[in-house]
Amino acid sequence: MNQMRNPFVIRRGATEVHALVIHAAGDWHDSIKAEKFDFFTKLVRHATKQGVTSRLVAAEGNASKLLLDQDHIHIIAGDLPGYAPGRLHAMPTYIWGFWYFDEVGVHWNSSLRFARFCPDQIDFGKAEYFFNGVTGYMLRENVSKFPQEVRMKNPMQEAAAVVYCQEIEGERHRSHYLNTEQMIRITASTCSDEKVYVKPHPNQSKLVRKAIMDVAADYQNVIVSDASIHDLTDASRMVVTQNSAAGFEALMQRRCVITCGKTDYWHATLTPKRESDLREALQFGPEAMADFPYEKYLYWFLDRSCLESAKDEFEKRAWARIKDKVFL
Repeated sequence: MNQMRNPFVIRRGATEVHALVIHAAGDWHDSIKAEKFDFFTKLVRHATKQGVTSRLVAAEGNASKLLLDQDHIHIIAGDLPGYAPGRLHAMPTYIWGFWYFDEVGVHWNSSLRFARFCPDQIDFGKAEYFFNGVTGYMLRENVSKFPQEVRMKNPMQEAAAVVYCQEIEGERHRSHYLNTEQMIRITASTCSDEKVYVKPHPNQSKLVRKAIMDVAADYQNVIVSDASIHDLTDASRMVVTQNSAAGFEALMQRRCVITCGKTDYWHATLTPKRESDLREALQFGPEAMADFPYEKYLYWFLDRSCLESAKDEFEKRAWARIKDKVFL
């Protein structure tokens, strides 16, 4: 008598191809269900063509917990890091249109934090073409991870640095080395003869914004501004942040970026862990980063290491990563 087969598993010879389960945190669930992200729409469609059933569940719900204990292809949508066999994490990178598809996590939790950037192995022509295409569009159209103020017709006054603030210091898992107040005070005092811009985060709470304004008021050379990050970066020799998307976007303008926290794009930045390190980075950073291959880095990070969901080869590359990280 033939044994009843599990309907959640499709067998091909001796190989079992398990269901594709998307575990979506928070608002991700409803957005994916409504097909607002072509990443998941295309991935599910391709899985169906391969004879693989797909299922969407709320992350950390009962169904999610039950299925995670089973041998399926698990896609974690949202910022929920954690390595386990059969899992890949999906979330937009710092640049819209490009996605993490990572077996450890996203942003500073992604495996890119531990990867090696080898510019000698990257074709400059391909990198330059990619760099010019992405950066030209984003700077020209004022595109950013968050909505920005309209670009200014005339350049802003030049400054030594711009400090891009975040609101990560109260998070459960610490990712910063220096806090916002330290970044502002050290930058302002080290660059005391020049202007220093400070931009609060678009989602900054009133309490934190007030604290930023109070610190900035102690320095005559500090200007708090909500201008577009593209204008602020253009006017500044250096960018100081913890691990924000604004720091990554500053690489598009080939700026010396100083990240005072854990990042997965640290290969292209200086990373001070102490106040003295930050002072040194501000004094010598532009010189130290003068020859950095920004074109090759963005190409390596976004095109080679992540996935662009709008590309024709997206489904093929995503499925190859699933087979590499999950099936084998």
